[in-house]
Amino acid sequence: MFERLGNPQRTPAEIYSSAWAKMNVGVEFAVRDCDAFYLSMIASTIDDDLASLLLLKKLKMARKLSDPVGSSEHVGMNSYVEFRFGAGSRSFRQLLHPSVCGASFALSIASRLGAGVVGLRAGQVLLWPDEEGCLRELHVTAVVSARNGKTHRERAGAM
Repeated sequence: MFERLGNPQRTPAEIYSSAWAKMNVGVEFAVRDCDAFYLSMIASTIDDDLASLLLLKKLKMARKLSDPVGSSEHVGMNSYVEFRFGAGSRSFRQLLHPSVCGASFALSIASRLGAGVVGLRAGQVLLWPDEEGCLRELHVTAVVSARNGKTHRERAGAM
């Protein structure tokens, strides 16, 4: 089946992540320069091949921000983020390294959902795979910077 899709050596996760990247051309992702290398190292350690490849694709597509204070509107490491995934209710979590994710509010950057929210800002909606690989809307409604405590919310009527 995969021979028809190009390189027969590519894994299903590689094919999926390439298709996902093509679907999201034009979506703005942004990460701080200081986080980009760290996040790529985290991506190389994630057990979930799809989450790892998607995080690497997002980092490659992302605009790199050199000003850590000015980039607080985007979800980054240690940011607090309010979001809705699929038909689920809103969640408010903190994006953290997997080694410190014991608290109920923690969202591991090494999880599929953690890789999904990184680089987004309030008001953005992205198609992102759930644990079964089905695409669902990932809607970021608010971002609170861990660096300066500033809250960014989506504008009324934005969707």
